[in-house]
Amino acid sequence: MKKFITIFLLISFYSFSQSYNGPESVEYNPLTGSYFVSNSINGQILELDSNNNLSIFASNVGNGPHGLEIVDNILYACSGGRLKGYDLNDGNQVLNFNVGGSFLNGITHYIDGSGSYLFLTDFTARKLYKYRIEDEWISSICDFPRNPNGVFLDPMYNSLYVVTWGNNAPIYEVDFTTEEFYTATTTDLNNLDGISMDECGNFLISAWSTNAIHRFNNDFSESEVIIDFLSYPADIIYDQVNNFIVIPNSGNNTVEFFPYSPFYEPTALSWWCNDNTDIIESEINPQIIKIIDLLGKESTSPGFNIEIYDNGDVKKKYTINY
Repeated sequence: MKKFITIFLLISFYSFSQSYNGPESVEYNPLTGSYFVSNSINGQILELDSNNNLSIFASNVGNGPHGLEIVDNILYACSGGRLKGYDLNDGNQVLNFNVGGSFLNGITHYIDGSGSYLFLTDFTARKLYKYRIEDEWISSICDFPRNPNGVFLDPMYNSLYVVTWGNNAPIYEVDFTTEEFYTATTTDLNNLDGISMDECGNFLISAWSTNAIHRFNNDFSESEVIIDFLSYPADIIYDQVNNFIVIPNSGNNTVEFFPYSPFYEPTALSWWCNDNTDIIESEINPQIIKIIDLLGKESTSPGFNIEIYDNGDVKKKYTINY
């Protein structure tokens, strides 16, 4: 039996609405501290830099765009039935690949010894695609009975979690090694859009029916509302570096940043984990390019530090001297 607890968060947040037009997806670049936002109404990708300056990163993207994902130095974007890629250094388009889909929406990635892969949900065709970056190989790996939306990869279990649209929307788990899926949980929520995960393995999910962010524990046995009074929240992310849940509100053209950390927020649910736990989309042999402390300063001291890798991943670690 699921338990729903409404928590009213009296916290400050930043909202930038002057140029957003149907904000759909957010992606964080830890190398520069900037956020990319897909402007789905006017075919743009915007960049919000570390000084809160909002600019156009890419225009004339086409249909959408919707889901965004950084792999290495490329920002990938779902645009109608096509996958597009943009160089992070200058915004130049470097990829325009015809997936053959109908409405590509959610996107995530995984890297192993066989290559770098993107997983793409097709909202209209109810499919999940697997795309290999190195040779532009594409495959449809499963068909869903409901419309898939946001997707998140849990590298610890080789599983993808897909939230769905419609009434009483289920959440699917996909084993991408066997290409099999099953229903991880059913919900009494409607129109789920985005999904992310915190350091403790809790799922953070946006729902249009409640205009809220719901937190589920890792086995979906319990859940609660942690942020509400939103406006059709879309494809959210949890930024572990700055401890924000970043929420594009497609209903009122805002992007909101809510302070959040599972380590500092006691709740009615016992969802605690060790402070050295990190839930990261892992990759093969990434190289550390920078280590910072929790205040963002470069660090060589023991204690809590954040490692930034050349593939865009970040890891929180606690180190001690012996």
